[in-house]
Amino acid sequence: MAQRSLLKDISSVFASNILSIGSALLIDIVLSRQLGPDGRGLYASIIVVPLIVTSFVMLGIRRSAVYHIGKKTFDINRLVSAVLGLLIITSVFAIIVSGISLYIMAPEGITIPMALLAMLSIPVKLILVYSGGIYIGNEDFKRSNLQVWLPVFYDLVGIILFVVLLKWSVTGALLALFLANLVVSAKSLEYLFSTYRIKLVWDKEVWVSLTKMGFVYALAVVIMQLNYKVDILLLQKLSTLKQVGYYSLGVAISDKLWQLPSAIGLVVMSRSANVTDTAILNRDVAKLVRISFLIVLLASVILYVVIPYLLPLFFGQKFMPSIDVVRLMLPGIVMFVIVRILSGRFAGSGEPKLLIALFIPVLLVNIVLNLLWIPIYGGLGAAMATNVSYSLGAVGMLVLFSIKMKIPFSEVVVFRSSDFAFIRKLGNRFNRK
Repeated sequence: MAQRSLLKDISSVFASNILSIGSALLIDIVLSRQLGPDGRGLYASIIVVPLIVTSFVMLGIRRSAVYHIGKKTFDINRLVSAVLGLLIITSVFAIIVSGISLYIMAPEGITIPMALLAMLSIPVKLILVYSGGIYIGNEDFKRSNLQVWLPVFYDLVGIILFVVLLKWSVTGALLALFLANLVVSAKSLEYLFSTYRIKLVWDKEVWVSLTKMGFVYALAVVIMQLNYKVDILLLQKLSTLKQVGYYSLGVAISDKLWQLPSAIGLVVMSRSANVTDTAILNRDVAKLVRISFLIVLLASVILYVVIPYLLPLFFGQKFMPSIDVVRLMLPGIVMFVIVRILSGRFAGSGEPKLLIALFIPVLLVNIVLNLLWIPIYGGLGAAMATNVSYSLGAVGMLVLFSIKMKIPFSEVVVFRSSDFAFIRKLGNRFNRK
């Protein structure tokens, strides 16, 4: 794996993430100002259930597809056909399960149109997820990048139309989300059907192979998703929609710091599925962990200082309590950079069971701390629980990576002068983009 190629892929994905983060930030601003804390809390409460359910019922096919395509276990046309066949089955199942979950856990203020739009967003989102796995498995980051930022941009346009101009509130926001994913997913299906010889037939051998590995991936993804989202679910039950609104905005702002680690993790997952020299890859991954941690640490210090000035300017005085949420979450956000990168290494190498073994205890700690602290501190209690769980997961991941990949722990955490040369090269390439 040439360093130039690694830099090219990371900078390409990072540039795409920056386009996405710009649109997402504008969405956060518009929704916060138009919906207020209660409306934003209702919106976050509605979409969190389909997100969690979808993570599980999609059976981990995206990551399984990356692994199978990278390892060339089956003919590519046969693999793509099988992935799309599973897409149909999992979409139907996800809609049913999400509908039941929304009925049981219905947040106060939800309407039937809101619930329907949330459920309809599931199949179009799954198209993007599954096709993204095909692109990443082929190391076609140009197309996978397009599916990262374009739906968010269309979502922004839809929110301006339906929420700002037509005043359709939460319903308009959900409609914008559905239509944005629908447009991009339709174009993706058009490309796949024109590029591959797709036959939607029963292919037991490929389906079993994809789902056998994919189920383990799905379990790993659900457990990690719950670590991200369980706080909002518990806040919804143990506190108020206003607290959910404050907290969800704080999360939306602070996790924007993950864009570089997310780009690196995606490339690492693809490389892990395609690489032959794992020793070189592991050294590169260790270097990327050190570099990303330093960059995000510096960015978090800047965010800590400027957030009291920027948040009321962009989101309004009504969201001032979100400032404390952002500041309190920053240590956990910085630590979780390690997980965002190293999880891609284990996923791409076909070892998601290790992620499950690590994050089940972390999830349990997260839930217990949320139950203890939310009734007392509200959103700040959820932020405190997030800090603890993210930090535990990061330390555990470092130890696991060191042992499994046979790399001395010091090599992963001790900075070197070559790291800063790598940062300069990455910055130069990104500037050219």
